[in-house]
Parts: sequence; C-alpha cells; structure tokens
Amino acid sequence: MVQKLVLRNEVVKVKGRVKVITVKKEDFFKVLKLTKLRVLDKEYEALMPPLDGLQKNTIDVNGLATLVQQFMTAMITAPLSNNPTTPAEMVLTTQSGNITLSYASNINLNSQGVTIYLQVLQEGGNYTFQYYYVGFDTTDDSYSTSQLELYVSAYISSNFSPSTGNIVYYTNTVRIAYTSASFTKSNDSYLFIVWLIEFQNIPPYLLIFTPILQNNVGIMSYTIPNGSSATIYFGTGSCNLSCGGNCPSTGLGGFITYIQNNSVVLEFPLTAPLGTGVSNIQVLLCTTTKFDNLPNISGDIQSTLTPPVSGATFYVAIATITVTYQGS
Repeated sequence: MVQKLVLRNEVVKVKGRVKVITVKKEDFFKVLKLTKLRVLDKEYEALMPPLDGLQKNTIDVNGLATLVQQFMTAMITAPLSNNPTTPAEMVLTTQSGNITLSYASNINLNSQGVTIYLQVLQEGGNYTFQYYYVGFDTTDDSYSTSQLELYVSAYISSNFSPSTGNIVYYTNTVRIAYTSASFTKSNDSYLFIVWLIEFQNIPPYLLIFTPILQNNVGIMSYTIPNGSSATIYFGTGSCNLSCGGNCPSTGLGGFITYIQNNSVVLEFPLTAPLGTGVSNIQVLLCTTTKFDNLPNISGDIQSTLTPPVSGATFYVAIATITVTYQGS
C-alpha cells in the first residue's frame, strides 16, 4: 500500500523595503549615525543612515527561486562552486546607462559600494533574519535614476576533513528585489540607499531550509553531511517516536522548486517502508541547524497522518515536506 501524504506546508515570508536619501556633502556625518543592532543576545553598532520611512519594494521570485534551489543543493550535496561570489550589488538605472554599486565592507568617502549589516531576532520561539543593505555613492558623479535593483548571494560551509578544513560554497549572485525610484544625485551631494530584506517568523525546525545570505557579521550555515541535519521519523505505534529514536527514518534527498502565486515552493518527497500491521502513522521532523558565529539551533514538528487503508499486507509511506517562500 502506498500512501502519499503532505507532512506540512510551511510558509516563510520574504519581505523587502527600501528608501533613498540624498544629502549635501557637508551633512555627511549628520545622516550617518551609529545604530545598535542585535544578533540574538549580542549587540553591536553599525554606521548607517536612519531606518525610518522604508517603502515596500517588489520581491523577484525568479531570483528567490534560484537562491533557494542553489542553497538547498549545496546544503544537501555541496556541489556548488567554492569560488567567492559578490555578496551584494545594487544596480541603478540612469538616463545614460546602469551604475553598479558593488560590495564594500565599509562606507567610505569618494567611493561607491554596498555594505551589509545583519540582525537575528528571536520572539515567541521563532527567528527573523534581517539584512540591511546600505548602498552609497560619495563621489562627485551626477545622474538621475528610474529604477533600483538589489542582487544578493547565499553561502554555507562544510568541513570535509581535518586536512582540508572548512570549504565555503557560494550561490550565484541573483536579483532578489527591485523598485521604481526617480531621484537625482548632483555632484555636490551624496547618495545613500537602505534596503532591508527579511526572512520572517521562522520556527527552529525550518531554519535549515532558509538561505543564509552573505553578510558582514560572518554568520553562515553548515551542510548536512558535516553539520546541520534533518531526519524524518515515521511512527507506527510499535517504536519510540522521538528525535534519535528507533522508528523507521529517512533523510533529505532530492527536491523540486517551482513558482506559484508569487511564491517559491520547495518540496521534498520522502519514502519509508513501514512493514505490516500498521494501524496509525505519525511523522516527526527533527532538524539541527549549525551556524558559524551563532549557537546550534534544534527543533522538531510532529503530525498525525490519516491511517492507511485496512487489508494491505505491507505499507510504504510517501510523505512530502513543503516549504513556501512567500514574497511580499
């Protein structure tokens, strides 16, 4: 007997907001202020423009789909390139062509770039990852714009052996958000763009499915074979259904991603033999996400599934874990 069941359909909200500031050169230090940010219980200061007045942008679900697909491929099998990619870029469409602001670790005078500041917040047991991308142009250039685009990349680490040490894998740099923006930068002014990308309200057991974007704080996740882990247990009433228990189990394997209703859907099909005499099925998802510069975070979720049809002699459960990244 084969029974296809959806274990759980989880929704991760991916939101973006942006604002543009142009200031006279003499007001440089009036605009940039030390802002306190948090990474769980640790606090640090970042030199940033004010964060009020951010306006909604458009999440590029095609770029998000590429990011999710490449991140999960690396998380499970780590076949991606270990050549570093640009952590972030902002592309400004102007009347005379595009201007690209590329990653820089700090805001400097007479330069262009994008720097990244990360917040990791916990509330009610769930987590929110906030990435503040601060674009800047402190040169004498002048231009008028019509559109802004934000490009980002994700990364993970894997410790394959004591001899090789950690190897970092990178996704491509993809467009994750864009917005219409009509403004003029004059040669006697400076430009600042604050762009916030959030992965909101993530339960602990779902962190393993959430891409970690390159950031200044250096937080990254670790691949399943050597760090993070996900195990799915199938309880039949005759075993110990618990994380690390003796119920039939399986790990994450192949997956598919597709776009639906302005969202990216990630699906993992799972199969496990249950034997004979099955009267009830429960499924337990157990995950541990290992981070660099964050504590390990574990979580689990359990679902009771519809009992199989009576009269069968052998049962195989085919369950599907579905995660939806909802762009807004």
